[in-house]
Amino acid sequence: MRAATLIALLALQTAASPPKYTVTKWTGDHDFLFEFRGAATAVMVPPANDVLSARQKLPFPWKFFDQPVDSYFVSDNGYITFDPNAKISVAPTVTLSDAPPPANSIFAFTNDFRMEDGHGQWVGHVYTATLGAAPNRVHVIYWMGVIAKGDNFATSSYNFLLSLYENGEFEVTFASGRKGATLKASIGAIAADGKTAVAAEGPNFDFPAVGYGGADDLNYKFKPVK
Repeated sequence: MRAATLIALLALQTAASPPKYTVTKWTGDHDFLFEFRGAATAVMVPPANDVLSARQKLPFPWKFFDQPVDSYFVSDNGYITFDPNAKISVAPTVTLSDAPPPANSIFAFTNDFRMEDGHGQWVGHVYTATLGAAPNRVHVIYWMGVIAKGDNFATSSYNFLLSLYENGEFEVTFASGRKGATLKASIGAIAADGKTAVAAEGPNFDFPAVGYGGADDLNYKFKPVK
């Protein structure tokens, strides 16, 4: 099953069921990111390709599609999964053996990426940090300088992040990137049942042209429907 299956599931399931989240698109910076590097911990280091991180503990109680979750894996391919039994990192060009896309997952910008060594402390890593004070904390997962399949660091380097807010919201942010060619994906999430889904963009959403200043960061905020 290829990326098209994920796209179809996101589209069909979102249309077929009442919304579990509303999605708001906006442009701008986040004040908490000024503190990120001072608080960050590397959870994936280069080289890495089609792998999952060690299990990461959430720093506060959190619900995903109204179900409690307490930890997650990070994929170098631009998503996280809350599935405690996940074993493989799925790249959208890799056929899955009669299995659906990873359920219980948030897809920030899922593509076939790799993390390459030799570009400094921050590039080619995934870092996390928990910022702010209860009950308004935010847990940030930041893919820094990942490289698309078939490209090289000179022309391809992507920075994006996923923020989990203590109030149950989550947000995908595109911070900057260099791309040698069009790079398309869907942005969304699939619940643990593998059926309930929400989509913000896709299937032809191209990685946006975002500069290295925060003022033009592109954001998608997902708010749970009460």
